[in-house]
Amino acid sequence: MIDSKLYLVGIRKDTGEYEEDADACQLCKKMIINAGIKEVIIKNKDGYKIIQVEDWVKNDDLLDGKITY
Repeated sequence: MIDSKLYLVGIRKDTGEYEEDADACQLCKKMIINAGIKEVIIKNKDGYKIIQVEDWVKNDDLLDGKITY
């Protein structure tokens, strides 16, 4: 999976709508980093958000005390 792209979409079960501000949780981010994935493309209601995984490495939420699930 080195240098691959991951496509992610979150759809709410209760409404069938795209999840606002969809993102990977901390555990998923760590697995994506360890898999060597280069880019994550997230579909949301306004279009797409492209994330460079290297940014997650440089700006680790856990270092700032932010806990997500």
